[in-house]
Amino acid sequence: MKDRRPADRGIDSVIFDLDGTLWDASIASQMALNTSFEQCGYAVKAERKTVREISGTPLDISLKQNFTFIQKKDYATIKKLYEKNEPIFMKSRGGKLFPHGRTTLQILCTYKKLFIVSNCLKGYIENFLEQKKLGNIFTGYICSGETGLTKSENIQIIIREYRLDSPVYVGDTEWDYEASKDNNIPFVYAKYGFGKVADVQYQIKNIKELIPILQEIHPA
Repeated sequence: MKDRRPADRGIDSVIFDLDGTLWDASIASQMALNTSFEQCGYAVKAERKTVREISGTPLDISLKQNFTFIQKKDYATIKKLYEKNEPIFMKSRGGKLFPHGRTTLQILCTYKKLFIVSNCLKGYIENFLEQKKLGNIFTGYICSGETGLTKSENIQIIIREYRLDSPVYVGDTEWDYEASKDNNIPFVYAKYGFGKVADVQYQIKNIKELIPILQEIHPA
């Protein structure tokens, strides 16, 4: 009988969220957000805790729900400023991979196809891959900033275009969990991340735990 590789029980691919799952770039995001506020004439500063809490939420929604001091007429201006400022701070400051992230990805990519689906702005994933030199690790990626679609729809695109039979999604927010349910694929909650997700079947406290937990997951 042919030997099966570790964590190979039918899952053919792993799709990752980015912020709060693969890396923490909240300081750079905070700097970009506060610079945008200042350029629009606001003295209020966003705390890093708040930035982490809204990670993964589309920018339009997070601005309106979490920064109520912004006048309605300024939403579009701040959004445009942030879209300009974020790449600057991401390139100069960047973010940090979570512990054991690089090693885990290097192992997984030898026998699984790896992807990224995020609600980030266009160019954000490319910057992440370039900064962390992970371009050869991932088979593909997509984001809402590029397509204008929801995370659920973007996961569907990845599944369809790459003809994935049994993917699993790894993320840290309710958005991620709901997007997984919408596509009827298993969800692994990155408990070490920024969000809170209750009553999930699979969860990890460190990304390295993903390798053994994949052995427990059967395709949906």
